Amino acid sequence: MASRISRYLAFQDALSDGVGKLVSWISLVLIIVLLYEVVMRYWLNSPTVWGHELSTMLFGAFGVLTGAYTLRHRAHVRSEVVYALMPRRLQHLCDAIINVLILVAFIIFFSMSLEFALASWQMNEISGRSTWEPVLYPIKSTIPLAVGLLILQTVAELVRSVLLLFNIPFHDPRHDASA
Repeated sequence: MASRISRYLAFQDALSDGVGKLVSWISLVLIIVLLYEVVMRYWLNSPTVWGHELSTMLFGAFGVLTGAYTLRHRAHVRSEVVYALMPRRLQHLCDAIINVLILVAFIIFFSMSLEFALASWQMNEISGRSTWEPVLYPIKSTIPLAVGLLILQTVAELVRSVLLLFNIPFHDPRHDASA
């Protein structure tokens, strides 16, 4: 049982790490798009019709798709003043409770974001913000994808906190030297 749980945690952490590292390349594309737009607009006096809107979409995708990676590395903003003063067992109990509450919220948000993205696909939604008029359904689909990845990582965090709360031995991939 412990080895299956450890394999699950290792798989989930690897998934969040892999997606996070893949998505990090969006920042390079974003820099290239913005650099191109600045050169075209201010040096060549020939702004693009697509630069601003594409950079907004890329930044939005980057922001939402890095959530599971950030959660996996416990890098979200967190107030640790009181938490650090608690005994370890109480910390694990708080983590378990918070993960359950977050999981409920994410499941509701996943359902809503899935409907939002599906509606965009059904109407072949395009943007009216510029003359470029790009399709919006691919970028809107990143929202339920990101929330789904957050749900998966939150389940892994919940499993970790429950195992630690009840002192159930398991191999935590988070503490590997390679992680």
